[in-house]
Amino acid sequence: MPIPEILTSVSGEKITTKEQWETYRRKEIMALFENFVYGVRPIERPTDLAFEATQEKNWLGLGITRKTVTIRFAGYSFKTYGFLADDAKGNIPCFDYIMHEAQSNKSQIEDDSFLNCVYIDILEICRRGYGIFITPTYPLAPDWDSHCNYREGIYPLYDTERKPNSWATISAWSWGLSRVLDYIETDADFDASRVITCGHSRGGKTALWAAATDTRFYSAISNCSGCTGAALLRGKLGEHIKDINITDWFCENYHSFNDNEEMLPVDQHMLLAAIAPRPCYVASASEDEWADPKAERLSCRLAKEVYALYGKTGAILPDESEIKFDTAYHAGDVGHHTKTGVHGIIHSDWNYYLDFFDKELAK
Repeated sequence: MPIPEILTSVSGEKITTKEQWETYRRKEIMALFENFVYGVRPIERPTDLAFEATQEKNWLGLGITRKTVTIRFAGYSFKTYGFLADDAKGNIPCFDYIMHEAQSNKSQIEDDSFLNCVYIDILEICRRGYGIFITPTYPLAPDWDSHCNYREGIYPLYDTERKPNSWATISAWSWGLSRVLDYIETDADFDASRVITCGHSRGGKTALWAAATDTRFYSAISNCSGCTGAALLRGKLGEHIKDINITDWFCENYHSFNDNEEMLPVDQHMLLAAIAPRPCYVASASEDEWADPKAERLSCRLAKEVYALYGKTGAILPDESEIKFDTAYHAGDVGHHTKTGVHGIIHSDWNYYLDFFDKELAK
């Protein structure tokens, strides 16, 4: 089935400049994703947004400062947890990580062991001169426990009437990442212009959508995000729209395409393109056929033409037959690696990310 052209407008006009892209085509693409895939957010920054932060130096005796930040609005609140080295000099880049329920136990949010987890190499991140904020998803929008009722988390605060294009879980989580960025803008320990949104699996989908909807983010990391994340839908292996729509991650309109993927007016290479000209990172796993690493790499390749409008290189990848596992492809502005193994995020992934952003931030 034909792949939608990124640089052809709805009216059929060819987009040849970054000005045309920003004025017309990018806005078209974002509207299509909002209305047919992720849902329209009813509000951006709340007018009554407020923050309360406490910090603990030498957390667990590790030479790390842990910050517990409560973000309040509309009589509601959720928490995010920040980490940086005790001896950091301020104004450092940081990651904004969304941690979904499969990676955390919601009853252990305040437990130290919850954050010193196998998924995030906090020590190495801080040692390399970065900070990281970790935000559990449950307070924003429960995943499976209240499937499709939209009456818990932040939905009741702003949903007056559910519509076929109303926001769903991925949009709610990405909205939360933007509110964390609102806090980071107030904290002199961090450089708010160098915040990288990131996540694994459905968190990776969220990270990409957060960076597309909020251009304040410096970059996005998609770790094994697969279907409706980084992977091109058309022709992919493993998970498809009808499979993923057993969740409440996407708006009601998306269900119309369960058996009609060829009718969807967008595909995921266009989501990566919406992040241009900012750097982006897409990581895969060799045995993760459900996510389909090849389809993720194809999106990276196809998004390259938008990066070119800005004089950027996008992804620089060899032919599929020459792709090597456990190898960094960092030469372009869209980084990639495919680790040997299964669907997951591990310490070696973070080493690749840190190496890539060392390079990008030094430009």
